[in-house]
Amino acid sequence: MVSTESAARAPSAIARYGTASGPEPARTIASGNLSFVVENGAVRWIKVGGVELVRGLDYPVRDADWGTLATRTIEESVEDDGRARYRRTFSAGDAFDGVFTITAEDGLRIEASLVLTARADVVVNRAGFVVLHPLNGLVGAPMRVRRPDGGADALTFPERVSPGQPVFDLAGIAYAIGGVGVDMTFAGEVFEMEDQRNWTDASFKTYCRPLGRPRPFTIAAGETVTQSITMVFEAGEARAATRARPAASGVMPDITVALDEARAPLSDAASTILSRIPFAGAQVRLQPNEAGTAFARAARLALPVALEIELPAGEDIAAGLAHVARSAREAGIAPTDVLALPAEYLASIQPEGPWPERTLADAARLARAAFPGADIAGGVLTNFTEFNRCPPAFESDSVSFSTTAIVHAADDASVLETLEALPSVFASARAHAGARPIRLGLMAVGMRTNPYGAAVAGNPDQVRRPMAFADPRQRGLFAAAFLVGAAAAAAEAGIASVSPAMGEGPLGLVHRAADFPQPDYGPDAVVHPVFHVVAALAALAGRAVSIEGASGGLVTIRAEEGGGIVGLAANLGPVPARVEGHAAHLSAATFAAAITDPAWLEGTMLVEHPVLEPLDVAILFGEGESE
Repeated sequence: MVSTESAARAPSAIARYGTASGPEPARTIASGNLSFVVENGAVRWIKVGGVELVRGLDYPVRDADWGTLATRTIEESVEDDGRARYRRTFSAGDAFDGVFTITAEDGLRIEASLVLTARADVVVNRAGFVVLHPLNGLVGAPMRVRRPDGGADALTFPERVSPGQPVFDLAGIAYAIGGVGVDMTFAGEVFEMEDQRNWTDASFKTYCRPLGRPRPFTIAAGETVTQSITMVFEAGEARAATRARPAASGVMPDITVALDEARAPLSDAASTILSRIPFAGAQVRLQPNEAGTAFARAARLALPVALEIELPAGEDIAAGLAHVARSAREAGIAPTDVLALPAEYLASIQPEGPWPERTLADAARLARAAFPGADIAGGVLTNFTEFNRCPPAFESDSVSFSTTAIVHAADDASVLETLEALPSVFASARAHAGARPIRLGLMAVGMRTNPYGAAVAGNPDQVRRPMAFADPRQRGLFAAAFLVGAAAAAAEAGIASVSPAMGEGPLGLVHRAADFPQPDYGPDAVVHPVFHVVAALAALAGRAVSIEGASGGLVTIRAEEGGGIVGLAANLGPVPARVEGHAAHLSAATFAAAITDPAWLEGTMLVEHPVLEPLDVAILFGEGESE
């Protein structure tokens, strides 16, 4: 069925973001050919002549669990008296009063200052300036760094994702992008740099204070943190770089569903709904004492089972694995894959250690003995960060890690920018894996476990919060569009399998009622929009695909023409984009129908050459056909 699409579509923040709160309003401030954007008090995209030289400048306060204290603007102002100046007076949680000022002069200089005053004794891991340097133009490029003692070194931004800090003891840094140079000087603290691609952030980050110093640390009541950054720009012949990538090819990975007995147990109703999707398997996370219940729930899906076993600290690894193996046999389940992880490795460990006595190699060896018919995976159950710091340099049949898009920042732009980092992440993972298949764990916007603190961040108000398990965008078009971009990167990189969502709940495909706000998800709501994208990706699994576009615009995945589903497209950019072909159009206009009907893909009218608004998704069908 083909219809002509109506040009008039009323935008809906809830449909797009899962919350009535849209993106923070932003303002552009310019001085000559120098410009930057201010959004929620932070600075984004410092450019000269259209060339992005700095991705961000912020001043977060991170608590002892690396959670970010929310800031509240008390007063802000913008002045233009020959110099462009932005000033913000703010509070950070109930802990700090602050003043941030940034001034652009003559189109070639920026002065930024920060004053934070503690209201009471505060325990923090970080409080001060953070500078983000973009990937585009800097990966593998030279930089010159200055030391607090006056020395200087010529270094290089890393090509492969660095597991630790590529630069220590920073007082200044200089580099060039697109024919334009920037030279930064830091005062008030010693800075260092980390490779944020470890967490899929699309940046290198210069921050304070150094991680080698004791943390968390206390800032006493009345104590003041004072810092400044000076940036001097050297304008050459600006050559703005594009984020678009040339057309590529790949194979769509197998699509699995993540089950987690402790964090989101699967209901009978959800099992029935999930059976509509042709998953390649179920990725079952459990601890030994949960094995019986977890296997009973997994059996209802009648899918091949890949096990992710968390082995509690202080318990015998062999005994725990034997218990899980026995429970699997009793449930009639023969796991296809097993990743056994001592629970100590759920926490982040610096590359230099110290490392736990129980090793990943020992766990893999004992898992092979307990599950002789299964493939044994090496890797971690957390982020690429932990995988990169402790790669599986031992015998295994595959390797695995997970990703989340909200470790350091949770605004919409930062989350979408994480897609830029995935090619580097996957290339670095391949260097560790060698010929072994890479089978990704959960690859989602939200965070399942927090390696950097005691727990994931609570999010009762459903805001855009770093390190939150329950991110409202999972319920909106945002998660659906994000997944298209992530799947495109995985297909191009030759990833063997991906688990893009949990079965049910805040990180799930099937909707579950909760005690936090879920606007527009009433008693008739059944699934999240991402359910239909996962169904389409699963239908394409194993097929050769062509990939066009990048995270800053329209991303398209197409298989060779045929019957049924032949591809997907997502608009990850700021302006409408047209897609060639016939498609089921996930949009604000179709949102209500899509979340109330798991069979929406089978019955919706196909649109000819749809125009996708930002965050819309098109599921492409062979001409004149639907499933």
